Amino acid sequence: MLYRMLAAVVLVLFASACSGVKDEPLPLSRENIEKYAAAVGKSSRKLEPNAGSVVERVDTLYRAPLEKHLGYSFDRTLRHYFVHRAGIAGDPESRAFADLITPGAQAVLMNADEALKAGMISVRTRDLLSVLSKFRCDHARLLSDGEWERMSAFLNLVADCSKLDGGACEAGTLVALALRQGITAQEEGGLGPGVPDTLSRKFNLSRWDGTGLFIGPDGEEIDASRLFDDPERPFTVNERVVYFADQYAKMVREERALSPGRTPPKDQRVASGNRS
Repeated sequence: MLYRMLAAVVLVLFASACSGVKDEPLPLSRENIEKYAAAVGKSSRKLEPNAGSVVERVDTLYRAPLEKHLGYSFDRTLRHYFVHRAGIAGDPESRAFADLITPGAQAVLMNADEALKAGMISVRTRDLLSVLSKFRCDHARLLSDGEWERMSAFLNLVADCSKLDGGACEAGTLVALALRQGITAQEEGGLGPGVPDTLSRKFNLSRWDGTGLFIGPDGEEIDASRLFDDPERPFTVNERVVYFADQYAKMVREERALSPGRTPPKDQRVASGNRS
């Protein structure tokens, strides 16, 4: 297994060295994006319908134009896209690149092992995509947008609540705890509906609907925005989701450290996966 991994890495490096491809992601200037779009369009006109496997089609449509015509690594560009895609999609200039690369990127995500064997991506990229594929509903974009740092703070509050409630947390206990810790202020005349609403807005909970991050006593999923619907309903954190989110956030930090200064302007925050 290790031998095959090393062989795949050597294959990628050897191919890059022999082809003159820079081991760098494509700089996302308007000029480069337009050149890449033109090269992809030219390749798509030559590709026969349903010709080849999914990975072969991605190789023809996306990798070859990038490496042969622009001279930048498809592997590094793909990894850069997945790590920074919230910022890329949110920036008016680079959004066109997101629209262009997304079909190919998703195809590689779903066929990462085959893409690795074909020498299209490195082991590092395959590992990133492997974790990403387990964090469902494409919510990993939240992790690259700095939202995990905010959610980790909320999970710390839930952990404190669970200690008080014997392993699970009730919404009412969580609200009271947030008040005691000064995370939110008590309204005049009692708790009132505004306190849970304030908590939801403070931690941007609605963005985490559909991730499976919170579960009820019978294992049913509870959307983050519905945690406070019933003050007496117990819930716990889905540690499987937390594990993959932590792993992905760690990879994001490591990847950014490899290429300082290349983060898109609107994606400067570093996602943190640390929880106490």
